[in-house]
Amino acid sequence: MDDEHIAALRKLVLAGWSGVPLGNPAEPEALVYTRGRLGILDSVHVRSYDNAMAIRAERGRNTRTSEGPVSKVVADVLSWQKGDDA
Repeated sequence: MDDEHIAALRKLVLAGWSGVPLGNPAEPEALVYTRGRLGILDSVHVRSYDNAMAIRAERGRNTRTSEGPVSKVVADVLSWQKGDDA
């Protein structure tokens, strides 16, 4: 993965997100990062540096999505969180 995208994933972890590999931990088919609070669950599913998807679920309903490169998707979900803190 490209440095820009690795840096973006580090930002997620530093912001309190938990990440787990899907499949073989030595060669995962994907990484999934999640963060939940107060009825809101955000998740980021990473297959490759240019193939990531994020979903926000509020009280069981999907309310926001983002798709694209890891750096874009991470920027989107972090902006969702900033909106929560405002």
